[in-house]
Amino acid sequence: MGKQTAILKYLPGLQDILFLSIFAAALLLGPRMLNIDGDLPKHLTIGKYVLEGHLPPVNDIFSHTRYGTPFAPHKWLSGVFFYLAYRFFDEKGIILLCGVVLATTFTLIYSDGVKRTGVRLGTLLIVFGGAVISSLHWIARPHLLTMFLLAIWLIWSERLASGKNIPLWYFPVLMLVWTNIHGEFISGFLVTLACLGGWIWDFLFNRKETDFNTGKRLGIVLLLITIVSVLNPVSLRAWGTLTNWMANEYLMTHTQETVPPNFLQSQFMILLVFLAFSVFLLAMKQEKMPTRMALIMAGFTLLTLQSARNVHIFGVVAPFVLVGTMKGSLTVPIVKRYEDLFTCVDQARLKFFWPGVTVLIGIILLTTTSFGEIQRFSPDYFPVDATKWLETHPQDGEMFNPFDWGGYLSLYLWPEKRVFIDSQGDVYGEAFIREYEQIITLQPGWEELLEKHNVSWAIVPQEWPLAVALREAGWFEVYRDPTTAILVHNK
Repeated sequence: MGKQTAILKYLPGLQDILFLSIFAAALLLGPRMLNIDGDLPKHLTIGKYVLEGHLPPVNDIFSHTRYGTPFAPHKWLSGVFFYLAYRFFDEKGIILLCGVVLATTFTLIYSDGVKRTGVRLGTLLIVFGGAVISSLHWIARPHLLTMFLLAIWLIWSERLASGKNIPLWYFPVLMLVWTNIHGEFISGFLVTLACLGGWIWDFLFNRKETDFNTGKRLGIVLLLITIVSVLNPVSLRAWGTLTNWMANEYLMTHTQETVPPNFLQSQFMILLVFLAFSVFLLAMKQEKMPTRMALIMAGFTLLTLQSARNVHIFGVVAPFVLVGTMKGSLTVPIVKRYEDLFTCVDQARLKFFWPGVTVLIGIILLTTTSFGEIQRFSPDYFPVDATKWLETHPQDGEMFNPFDWGGYLSLYLWPEKRVFIDSQGDVYGEAFIREYEQIITLQPGWEELLEKHNVSWAIVPQEWPLAVALREAGWFEVYRDPTTAILVHNK
């Protein structure tokens, strides 16, 4: 019996398998996560700026077109975390950070689900499904940290709403961090509002079985997190920036990830199947779902159907709610048999052994094999070689650059050079972005707009029609590589 226990403690449990699978998937998707858009370098630039001893910037300092414009750095702390990882381990460090954050997020959801239901295999399958859905939006950006914080928030909120003892100060402390990490701290408010709304509903229609003290504690939490949400570099302006962006139809419809998911596209079939599976599980559930859970599931489903950018949040929220449908399945003999086996392994295993081994193996692979070499900013997407050339061949005057290249150029050329535009759309606003689109689509007046903004040189993708038009307009090409062209206005 002693030898059997000794062997079992080194076997991976289902929780360990989940952690390993998600961590490995994140590393395999690393090149895509680094190069899918231009946001990450902008966050690195802000993190670098703060770590150099500056306060988070509250006005734009990175562009020459909007210099001094009010700027809400509600992701500055994410930038610090990402830049620390980048500084010590280059792009590989960023992917390691993302892998650990993602794996830990879903491991927390799984672990809590097992505690609530006692069912391991069913919980694993549901949580793994949520991870697959969220992978549609796995990008090395601050929203991955939001997923982690949201998992914690859901677990704590459920304990609070179900009447269990949990210190109330946990919530404002976590919200204080979250407010400075990512604008999606709003999702924490939505969870709290759903819990409070569920309590109010139960109090109105089933007052005898509703604990008044629980509602009081939920109200206190809502008040506390509202207060601390303004403890950021720009106070209330952080809220204003988010609401103004969401209220602007032009900006929302011109940002690919903010439009509703198109289920005719193959990438969203996973989401559609999971939604159908969710309906099936909820319909088959024998016990009544708590009102708060129903509100959370309905609310975040609505947000996901409204905007594809919320799919990563749905991938965390949906499994958290749906694992509750597993309660009672232990009465099925075959389920009970396998659950006894998984429970035996889980109770004997070393809790942090396999996650630690997993991360260690990941570090070894990234540092000693060619696998680590592909975890980098790709010269096929970013102007990697052109930026190196500019570091030794700086151009005079103001530049023009693409939206997705602004952050990368700032990371390596700022403060000597300021960009025309970067991915911080709320800084530039609708009017300026319309001008930018007028230039890159060569609409009438595009040359006058370049003159208006004192542009004397441009760094643009080689294949853009704008590059051809600039040459035809007499601009002189000083640099070319397979990705990038740099052209100087021949005044």
